[in-house]
Amino acid sequence: MRTLIALLACLLAAASASAQDRARRIESPGIRVGDTWMFNKIDGWKNSLEDVSVNVVKRSDASGIVMESSSLDGKSVAKILRTTAFNLVRIEAPAFTQTATPFYPNYSFPLYAGKTWGGKVVLSNTKRAGTEVTAQLQGRALGWELVTVPAGTYLALKLHMEGTYRATDPGGGWDGTIEDTLWYAPEVRNAVRYEYIDSVGGSRYNHEVDELVRFWPGR
Repeated sequence: MRTLIALLACLLAAASASAQDRARRIESPGIRVGDTWMFNKIDGWKNSLEDVSVNVVKRSDASGIVMESSSLDGKSVAKILRTTAFNLVRIEAPAFTQTATPFYPNYSFPLYAGKTWGGKVVLSNTKRAGTEVTAQLQGRALGWELVTVPAGTYLALKLHMEGTYRATDPGGGWDGTIEDTLWYAPEVRNAVRYEYIDSVGGSRYNHEVDELVRFWPGR
């Protein structure tokens, strides 16, 4: 009898926690100057480490968020511009500039389990002059999960985005699909894990995974 009561108590506690997670909201990213994240970039094909980046917030105000991203040795530095909602607008690197117009819609705050959103984005990169990608994307917050990355284990809201794109270049055009999955942890004001896949003709073309190694909060 005592065993049955204990089991029921555990089930009720789990149901209560699940209900609390479903109702939990993330009102804003709350990005601060000095927030710093170190990420491992992993080749999704080979499951091997490709790069390590350090990303530092230099400015965060009503006009947007400016970040500096560098390789671990500090030799390769890029400037990153995001909206106040942490959506990517532009990457300015020594060898190229990548632009998302108006922005890449990974986030739509406030976030909560079950929320849906969408957006159209046009992507261009000076490294591939004359090439333009127009994507129509739909996002959904799937629910709260525990996710383990090199930085530790976090309770994160799993966000999934997918859609189609049309790419054109001077030689013609082609169609493809995009799939993004992020695990956003309010504790670190960022995704602790990010997986990106795009496909052409049903075959995977790019597959990248990023995992948080360490977070240093700003002021």
